[in-house]
Amino acid sequence: MSTPTSASRTSTWVGILLGVVLLGLVAAFAIALPKAHGEESDGGGAIELELPDTLPGGYIASDDPAAFEGGELADQADAIVEQEQANADHGNQVLPEVLGRSAVTRTYVADGSQAVFVQVFQSEGGAFAPNNVPDPENTGGQAATEMTNVGDGACILTYGQGSTGAAPEPVFSQCQVTSGELTAQVGSGAISAEELVDVADQLLAELQDS
Repeated sequence: MSTPTSASRTSTWVGILLGVVLLGLVAAFAIALPKAHGEESDGGGAIELELPDTLPGGYIASDDPAAFEGGELADQADAIVEQEQANADHGNQVLPEVLGRSAVTRTYVADGSQAVFVQVFQSEGGAFAPNNVPDPENTGGQAATEMTNVGDGACILTYGQGSTGAAPEPVFSQCQVTSGELTAQVGSGAISAEELVDVADQLLAELQDS
């Protein structure tokens, strides 16, 4: 039987997933971790894409019960997995229909409960920006949203309130990396921008070698 605490955790997970996945669909953010088969469809050069069950770093897809084993959401794993599978199926239908090109989406899990949002597009990237880019001079030196380069990726960093005397840390990072015909994007509040870009680089390098 679910306790109020476990129900609250499930509600929090579902709320985060719905909110950020919708943001991802509208703003087109995420990391690409597809399996590119290199096959062309009858549509004229479309690449068949499939996101893997796990990402470099040990992140497991949220539609796999193994993602929650031994974690705080283990008791709610079956319900979460069912919803996440439905979300992935729906997203993988909507994205290519709306964008008119190959695209896939999937959510992964870090530390047993933290969401890592992923998409990959058959695109050379570039169309990636926050709703606005505020001037830090008007906010005392640290804007709530920052766009910056991290390695060879472009990242949007969203900040919360920092502790007195301490530099604020991003509460959510979204990064985009492009290689060849594929653009990978990843978003998470649990993983640093540097790690997100590193994961994207590794995955895209593997795809280009395959």
